[in-house]
Amino acid sequence: MERHREHYRIDREVQASPESVFAAMLGLVGGPEDAPTYARLGDPPPHGPGALLVFQLQDHELHEVCMELDIPHKRRYRIVSGAPVDHYEALTEVSPSENGDGSLLTWQGWTEDPDPAVAAAWNQLAHESIGRAVEIVASRAEQP
Repeated sequence: MERHREHYRIDREVQASPESVFAAMLGLVGGPEDAPTYARLGDPPPHGPGALLVFQLQDHELHEVCMELDIPHKRRYRIVSGAPVDHYEALTEVSPSENGDGSLLTWQGWTEDPDPAVAAAWNQLAHESIGRAVEIVASRAEQP
């Protein structure tokens, strides 16, 4: 059975170092009380590969596993249960901005499902949710 693929990409310039941006992103996924909670710590703890986050997105209880972590450059994860699609995976990357003043935060996701409408709807929901997360990360990283 053929799976329909959807993709989104968000690029955001942030007036902070890559280390500050990455720390703000990790704080969002496993830090304050409003963040998802770790059901299992990764290696290295808490954020590393194998870390399992459990959180709500609308009516979905999502279980997200970290697949790759390269601090302060990259985090790749996938949803292993709770999403209404066959596959969802995302990649967050942070690099120095081209002008050397700040960072570029890139967050992108890939959705796959046999039903094109389901894939498109999930991709839109993920894109909107990640868009809000990007703004929170940027705001926290830019605080003095």
